[in-house]
Parts: sequence; C-alpha cells; structure tokens
Amino acid sequence: MAIDNNIPTFVERDPAVIMAESKAKLEELLGRELQPAQVEQLILNFVVFRETLLVNRFNAGMRQMLYQFSTAPILDYIAGLVAVERLPAASAGCTVRFTLVAGHGSVLIPEGTRVSSSDGLAIFRTIDDAIIAPATMTVELSVLADVAGKVGNGYAVGTINKILDPLAFVSTVENIDVTGGGSDVESDAQLRERIKLAPSQYSSAGSRSSYKFYAKSANAMITDVSVSSPVPGSVLIVPLTNEEETPAQVITDVYNVCNAENVRPLTDTVIVSAPEREDYALMVDVVLYDGADAATERASITSALEDFAKEKRAKLGLDIIRSHIAQACRLSSVYDVTVVAPAANLIISDEQFPNCTGITVNVTGFSRG
Repeated sequence: MAIDNNIPTFVERDPAVIMAESKAKLEELLGRELQPAQVEQLILNFVVFRETLLVNRFNAGMRQMLYQFSTAPILDYIAGLVAVERLPAASAGCTVRFTLVAGHGSVLIPEGTRVSSSDGLAIFRTIDDAIIAPATMTVELSVLADVAGKVGNGYAVGTINKILDPLAFVSTVENIDVTGGGSDVESDAQLRERIKLAPSQYSSAGSRSSYKFYAKSANAMITDVSVSSPVPGSVLIVPLTNEEETPAQVITDVYNVCNAENVRPLTDTVIVSAPEREDYALMVDVVLYDGADAATERASITSALEDFAKEKRAKLGLDIIRSHIAQACRLSSVYDVTVVAPAANLIISDEQFPNCTGITVNVTGFSRG
C-alpha cells in the first residue's frame, strides 16, 4: 500500500470539536445548559484550551516517530534503527604546489603545514609529508580546510597562496585546482531519503537502490544519484551536487564506497562519472491584465521561473517542458504567456541535469480580459 505523505493527525485537535464534546458531556452531568458567562463555562474554556495544547504536542510527538515527518535529533535515532548515521560536515580540499628557492637542497614539507587563501578566510593543512627535491624544484600536496563545511569551496586556482607556517627555502605556494568537496552536515531531508533507501543495503545482488543508498552515503554534498548498466557487468553511477561542477572529491568518495569489497558484487565493474550539464535559457513574453504593474509582475514571474529552474536542477533526468514553463508563469495578473525559449522541449537523460543560464521576462502588452 502506498504511503500518504499528508501530515497525519493521531488525535482530534480542532478546539471547536473538543469544546462541543466536552460541553455536551458536562451539560449531561449537570442536567442543565451552560451559558457563556457561567463559571462552569469559563472553567471549561480553560480546560479545553489546555487540552488543545496537549493534543497538539501529542500529535507533534507522534509525528516525530515517523521518518517522513521527523526532525533532528529524533530522526537520528530512527536512522539508527536501520544502521544509518547522519553524515558529518566534510572539509573542502585541493592540491597545492610548493616551490623551492633556487640553489638550495632538499626541503621537507611536514604534514599539517598551514596555508591560507589570499583573503585570509580559509585555512588549509597538508595531509601528508613531502620532500622538495632540487631537481624538480616543486612538490604537490593535498590539503584540507581546517573548518569543515561549504565555506572552503570555490577558491579559484592561485588564490590559496599564503604560507602560515614559515618554511626555510620555500618561496611560494599556490593551489593548482579549485577547492571543492566541502559539505555541511547532512540535512534532515537528505537523511530521510537515505533512511528510505536503507533496506536496500542488505541486498546481495547489486540492486539499483542498493547502489543509490551507498552512493548517497558517500558524501553529504550529493543530492541525487543515477545508477545504470550501459553494458553487462558494468555499473555507471552518476552523483549530482548543488555545485556547478561536481567536485573530484565527491567522485572519489562515491567510487571508494561503492567499489568496496563488501558492497560491490564480484562481477560488477563500478564506474563513477560526473553528470552532464545541459544548459538552457528561459524567455517568456507575457500579456498582463489591465491595471497590473509591469515591474512588480515581471519580478513575480521571474521569481516563479527561478523556483521552476531550481526544482528542475535538484534532480537528474528532469525534462524541461514548454507547457510547464507557461504554467509556472500563470499568476493571477497574467492574461497570456508565450514561451520564447527554449524553442522546443528539452529531454534530459538520467545522466544529465538541466542548468538554467538566464531568465528573461518581457511584458508585451495588457488586456482587459
């Protein structure tokens, strides 16, 4: 039986219903009708008020027992029942290159050496030792941010360029790739989705839902996962994040988790790939009803289209349908909508995600209806 995700009510919580039932019972016991100003009625008002508060708390507490409506920390306890834990925040990382001063011998770069961004807001530490040899003059090391979370993401190449722990005969440092892979603590919505998929982890046949569960468990940045088998014996896993480009660390994390001996069936070859981005722009011509303010309505329609684009961006394989675009624009002030771009429906594969590059709303006229 399908589960209805409407918020359930376990005990009647309508104050009017509670009052009617309570008043009828009290009048039966007293043998007379209560009047609004009588002491008994005033006391009953207070009792019903308190009962309504308690019933609301009871309903809220009972809903916490259902993973679809539960929130932290109760949701974490429910997750524990199916051997799932909330993913902690992860640190952003990148690769940095240290350069030796010309004419000097080998220099050790110790594990834990701190470097920072040019704006001083992000500090990173090396995670291994390395030696700069005179023959090469440089060495590349992986670094992780001191503070876990998205705060360390998105620093461009060359902007991690300050050495906080001075190193003799080391002249410069700079990152050679964009920082990424940092994620905040897994949200309630993401954890609920993994709880739903959790029973699939017990599969021993490499089911699609099993791979989805393990892939989503690899990194809290992941918002959706596509699993397919392009050729027999091969499993293609495509993780989606909110980043414009999927961080390399996410790809590595998913591969390491899904390719583990206790997860991958013996005959499967696991391939993890970043999703393909399908860019598109939204342009609509709208006719408003007479009296509508063009600037205000343009802003409202733009906001509605932004929500539309965001919803489509959140999942893999969601098509961009022109009639859906028009429907998103049909506010109460809109008389007619013409979708100019995209010129045709965009069919998005399971390994792709639609990426809106711009929104244009043209008010082309007014109509009295």
